[in-house]
Amino acid sequence: MKNSVLNKSLFAAAAIAVSVTGLSVSASAQSRITKSVEVSFADLDLATNAGQQILDGRIKGAVRKVCGSYDSRNLREMNDHGNCVQEANLSAKQAKVSLIAQAKAGKLRKTAMVVDAK
Repeated sequence: MKNSVLNKSLFAAAAIAVSVTGLSVSASAQSRITKSVEVSFADLDLATNAGQQILDGRIKGAVRKVCGSYDSRNLREMNDHGNCVQEANLSAKQAKVSLIAQAKAGKLRKTAMVVDAK
């Protein structure tokens, strides 16, 4: 009788462990989804400070769209949001440096950039 109760308890604990592990995998898979927003600069002269400042404003808006909002009472959401903002800003900064160099050299062929984050 004791073995039967013990076996049922072990089976229940194992089932719970498998369920929790499954949820963790799903959450990890969800966090790998890449979100992106296209930022147009066709109307800007990126060789000038004025054009670069306007692009900065558009990038900030794109980062907000990509990363969305978060519940400030949820530490995990706050952390995920902070990571998203950091990754999106890094992505945009790298693209912006290249675009400005191309614009100053007169070789800019693109009219938009993509801001993305996971």
